[in-house]
Amino acid sequence: MRGIIFLSILITFLIFLYGCFEKPSEPVLPTWDVDLTVPILDKTFTLGDLVEKDTTHFKTTSNNQIYYSVTNELEATTVGDNLKISDISTSAQTQLGNFEIKNPGTISANIKAYEIFPALSSNLPPGNYIIPSNAPGQTISTNFSAFDNFQSLTFDGGVLKITVTNGLPVKLIFPGGLKIYAQSNPSTPIITLFENDTVDANSTKTAEANLAGKTLPSNLGFTATIFSPGSGGTPVYLDINQMFLTVSGSLENLSIAQATARIPTQTEPVVIDTSFVLEPNEPQPNLIDQLVFKSGQMKIKITNNIDLGLNGSLTLYNFKRKSDNSPLQISLNIGRKNSPNNIVEQNINLGDYKLIGNLSNKISYRVEVLTEDTRDEFRTITKNDGLSAEISLSNLVIESISGKVKPTEINFEEQKVNLAGLKDYREKFKGSLRLDDIRVELNLVKTAQFTFDMNLKVKAKNTKTGKVDSLEIPIDQRRFSGTSHRIILDKNNSNIVNFINSFTSGDGELPDSLFVTGFVFLNPNYEAGQVSSNDSIYGSITISFPASFSISNAELRDTSEVEELSDETKKELDKMNYGKLFVEVENGLGVELKFRATILGFVMDSLIAIPKTNNFTIPSAPIGNDGFSVGTSKFTIELEKDEIQKLKNMKFIRSLILLATAENGRVVKFRTTDSIKVKIYGRLNYKVEISNK
Repeated sequence: MRGIIFLSILITFLIFLYGCFEKPSEPVLPTWDVDLTVPILDKTFTLGDLVEKDTTHFKTTSNNQIYYSVTNELEATTVGDNLKISDISTSAQTQLGNFEIKNPGTISANIKAYEIFPALSSNLPPGNYIIPSNAPGQTISTNFSAFDNFQSLTFDGGVLKITVTNGLPVKLIFPGGLKIYAQSNPSTPIITLFENDTVDANSTKTAEANLAGKTLPSNLGFTATIFSPGSGGTPVYLDINQMFLTVSGSLENLSIAQATARIPTQTEPVVIDTSFVLEPNEPQPNLIDQLVFKSGQMKIKITNNIDLGLNGSLTLYNFKRKSDNSPLQISLNIGRKNSPNNIVEQNINLGDYKLIGNLSNKISYRVEVLTEDTRDEFRTITKNDGLSAEISLSNLVIESISGKVKPTEINFEEQKVNLAGLKDYREKFKGSLRLDDIRVELNLVKTAQFTFDMNLKVKAKNTKTGKVDSLEIPIDQRRFSGTSHRIILDKNNSNIVNFINSFTSGDGELPDSLFVTGFVFLNPNYEAGQVSSNDSIYGSITISFPASFSISNAELRDTSEVEELSDETKKELDKMNYGKLFVEVENGLGVELKFRATILGFVMDSLIAIPKTNNFTIPSAPIGNDGFSVGTSKFTIELEKDEIQKLKNMKFIRSLILLATAENGRVVKFRTTDSIKVKIYGRLNYKVEISNK
């Protein structure tokens, strides 16, 4: 009912109006303005995007500060073949010394009564006779029977014992003595005995001659002038064929320097008993408690310079066989001097042995041999003939050693840390980037008991620019004495920040890799302990780059896809009379921004530049005392557009945000929550008309 009443009033009101106005010559259609809003970009750029893209390397702290971190496991640096003993050669000699010969036997000669008393007939029958004096004496020369077991002897000591037995019934006198000579040289006496001596009838007398320095042949003779006063006119019994003057000789207490003789096996062995020291020229040699060889060679050479065969052994007491702990012993069977086998050589693989040293570097060894029996053969030997031993040790590599190990340098396996994760730093933040803090942390573990000095350095390299530089590990962090050790490089204890920042100066870029290189020094304090070739140093290295830096003319680039306009909206664009693009930038970083964007078509062709000339400038958010941005600011810019039709072809928008540290390069810390919000949209206007059709 109310509707009917309202309709009646409306009709009446319209009739009234129509009656009040003149009728126009032409009908006027109603029009009005319509706004169309076209969204182009509405995006928030947060630094957390970096973290989300690479959670492997980009991390956040409890207060959302961003930092880049990479941890690499370090390949083990093993002691390996660095445990060595210097090569050494040693030699020793021994001489046979005074030696024994077979019993030389005795020599003797008989002088008959008629040779002493020429007046007596050689055919005188036995009986009682008066024996006349042979004054002034009868000179007699005769040869001894030969010594049996030598041809010639030279003495350092000993005696020739001559016994004269007077078998005649009268006394005999030797006014000029008894002169003994070599049968080959009777004119030169060797020894003279019994000078002015008297040997009573039927008695014996003995004299001794010192043989030191003398040489005796086996064939000797003697000469003597024998005087006898006779029987003094008293008849004495005489048997001319049974009674003699007998001269005999023997050699006693001999110390022989040289001989051509029959030589028995000597009572005493020929011995070399000596020692040598390893690494004699090292100021701090390896003092060995126990050493196990990994490899190495021992060469042994025994040379016999005695004209006698030798049999025995060489024993190196400090070397023990790994399998049964028996000492290293070599049997020796050595030929006589100048024979084909008078030199014995052997090569020993020390990989089968260990060395027991009782905290020493002294090596003891003994060569002990017995001479052969020459039987009936004569050999010529001297006391200076001897035996020599040569021992050389080479290429000695240690498997394990306990004791005081000499300080040893070991190359540290170069470790590479790939900083590929910094690609976002290098690509997102193009321009002059200066980091405020860097931390390099090495966590090391070792298995050896000894202390190590870690003489290491950090080397950085940028492959693109070719820049390479290195930084030494501080001295106060090099000593590694326990089982684990941590080395930290940061701005508080090193120049690491300036070192890395030096790569970004000018047109430089951050390094793309770091290396840990150098060497370690085993046992610098020369202490007792234990180490093996399998012992190693291993661990990890962590490198952290907090997002706390100053930026100058840095760039943050992004290309985003825009939502394609509907066909209906594209038709409406054809009606547009004018329009505006609005850019709203909300800066949540503590840096000043400059912004520009380009709307791109389907083939990345440029459609509209935003702005057309200079970049937009957006002031920084304020920075708190802790270095973090603590607020935001907004800046809205309207842009008139006459390229409305181009919006129909838009597909992408490329944004470029230029960053520069606020307040003259003050360092700013960045958090995942820090953001730059950019909103771009078009507001287009056209006039709507009612058609008269």
